Amino acid sequence: MNKEEIKNLLGKGLIQIFSANFINKIIQFTTVLFLTQIISVSEYGSFTYAQNTMNFALLLEGLGVTSGILQYSSIAKESIEKYKFFGFGIKFGFVFNIVISIFLMGYAAWGPIAIESSRYYLFIMSFIPLFSIAYNTIQAYLRSTLRNREYSRLTVFNTVVYFLFTVSLSFIMGANGLVIGIYIAYFSTVVLGLFLIRKDIKLFKLVSIKDRSIKIEFIKYSVVTVLSNAMSQLLYLLDTQLIGVFTGSEELLANYKIATTIPFNINFIPMSLMVFVYPYFASNKDNKKWVKEKLGNLVKALGILNLVISLGGIVLAKPVFSILFPKYMGSISCFRILMIGYFISGTFRIPFGNILASLGNVKANLINSIISGIANIILDVVLISKYGSIGAAIASLSVAVISSIIQGIFITRHIKNIK
Repeated sequence: MNKEEIKNLLGKGLIQIFSANFINKIIQFTTVLFLTQIISVSEYGSFTYAQNTMNFALLLEGLGVTSGILQYSSIAKESIEKYKFFGFGIKFGFVFNIVISIFLMGYAAWGPIAIESSRYYLFIMSFIPLFSIAYNTIQAYLRSTLRNREYSRLTVFNTVVYFLFTVSLSFIMGANGLVIGIYIAYFSTVVLGLFLIRKDIKLFKLVSIKDRSIKIEFIKYSVVTVLSNAMSQLLYLLDTQLIGVFTGSEELLANYKIATTIPFNINFIPMSLMVFVYPYFASNKDNKKWVKEKLGNLVKALGILNLVISLGGIVLAKPVFSILFPKYMGSISCFRILMIGYFISGTFRIPFGNILASLGNVKANLINSIISGIANIILDVVLISKYGSIGAAIASLSVAVISSIIQGIFITRHIKNIK
């Protein structure tokens, strides 16, 4: 990639996206630092388990309409067509998330929960999916229309408000304040998002998708994508859930959660690039030479960057934890294993999965997700039951390797088949 190409990318909003995500992760990391000092280890563990349970339900958020909006609005040439997919998607997704909220309330009231103290937090968090779907569909629409600056402002605003209200209210009310802060952050961000697309909203009332076959195609793409993503996200959620199931310990759960904080949050680096390049890969999905060249450049750049980051994290683990998380020094071994997992995921799994989706090959992602998901469940059950949180970290690393290999095979075949 030459200087002119880099300059062109920066001019189209890459620097805004990366800067916004960098700021977001710094603030999110700072939020965790404050919360772990304000809230007790056991209370934080209870909240973590409740949040993790809610995130399981959100794996099916909106039945995947955010992915549908991103894909179909990115491909659509006319603005009026882009509006149609957003309007249809947000309505469909909101209705589905109402079902998710009702399910969460029922599960919190009567369902089996390994850590009983988390039941209350799950109940009061059950309406978050309604705000979440609105926020995420607006983000998808801004991305698909290449409004990267507005997208960046919205994400930064959400993170800043989240930090201010969760930390301040947690200091006053403990984990209850943390939940209230989450609601306030989502609500205020949705209001800002609606303001940013206020001119477009007027057009949404005037347009709709008349062709039933297009609606079905949109939903099919969304469903397949959400199932693929759901299986992939199990990598991050199942570990935490099974630690709670097998150990029943809020403290051990909190320690593992802290170990994942840095490795999982620095995924913003590859994700920032994917947020930016996704619409371009989607619009050039039939250009074999372009796709092959740009994918190669992307993987090489990420490989070098992620190697430096991963090695730095492994070597500096002890001093970093002694300064940032002195109450969680027992997390260091898990952290080092997860940093290796970050290198694999950030260099291969995340880019390959996103590019396959942008090229329209969601079936490949679904197949990969099913295989890696099954492997994830088996490895988690076997390793966590024997080795606790260390087993969870090893399982996470193993699945990242398996998933990356499968996706690498699929994406190579797909590019060869482009005419």
